[in-house]
Amino acid sequence: MKKLNAFTSAIILPCLLMSGLGVTAEQNNDPYGDMHKQLSIMGDIIKSSVSDKSAEQHSTIKSIESSYLRGQGVVFIIHSANSNRQWGNYSFNFSMPDMPKMPSMPEMPIAPLAPEVNKDFHENYDIDINETVTHALESASVGYEKAMQMFEKNRDKTRELREEQRDLAYSLRDVEREKRDVNYQLSRASTERKVELKQDLDKLEKQEIKLREQQQKITQLTRNVEAEQKAEQAQKIKERTNYYQQLSLKLTETLCLYGNGLKALPTNEHVSVILKSAGDKSFRRYKDSVLVFSKEDISRCSADTITAKMLMDKAQAYQF
Repeated sequence: MKKLNAFTSAIILPCLLMSGLGVTAEQNNDPYGDMHKQLSIMGDIIKSSVSDKSAEQHSTIKSIESSYLRGQGVVFIIHSANSNRQWGNYSFNFSMPDMPKMPSMPEMPIAPLAPEVNKDFHENYDIDINETVTHALESASVGYEKAMQMFEKNRDKTRELREEQRDLAYSLRDVEREKRDVNYQLSRASTERKVELKQDLDKLEKQEIKLREQQQKITQLTRNVEAEQKAEQAQKIKERTNYYQQLSLKLTETLCLYGNGLKALPTNEHVSVILKSAGDKSFRRYKDSVLVFSKEDISRCSADTITAKMLMDKAQAYQF
């Protein structure tokens, strides 16, 4: 029996030693295994911490990518979308081209030049919707349908105003032509005929006054539409700025609370957060917003030595 136990020990012990050596070798082959696990956990924490569906406007993290740059630190690349009770799911990162500026109501030209006015209308207002859609799809896909509805709404307004302006220009041109014809007949008509022609001329002048009053109303309506569109655009810019400021603060607070979970990150390295398309508009895209925190500052915030606001102020912030 003693011989059997000795034989079993002689077999099992080397196996256990080999198994332990195998685990140690595997750990040595993956020195960043702990870092990878911690980044994955931190990504889940960020997703759950940032979202607040009870608020009027809340953040949604669509995806988080993370990586480690040796000697520099960890990087989180965050794609975010906004949800607002007024607008539904809408992406501020959608870059919609501005509506064309409505020109001021032109002065009534003499009859031969009337076609040129209409030509100007078309040149100023015609929009290549295919080109617009192409650029829009290139700039963003999230929120495209909602943004296109807004764009079409504004586009319909400008088209209606353009058609009314054009119709008024046609009517005024016709009145001018009829007045010219009547004046021509007056210079050659008999005394009895002149009485009738002057009555016709008086009617035409009253008609012209009425058309010009309508023209002024359309001009004012055009200005109102322009002001409304500018105000709407300004509000969107304000909401977008506020949204990403709040999101950056929430991310900073999350790092302050849970940043010590990145134990594998050396103290002298950094945590970089890249918010995709959260910066200023540049041509048909939005720049990325980058925040770079030192691991040392994050640890100080976790120890309540500094506040989350102070942590954000100490971060290196730029757009790219």
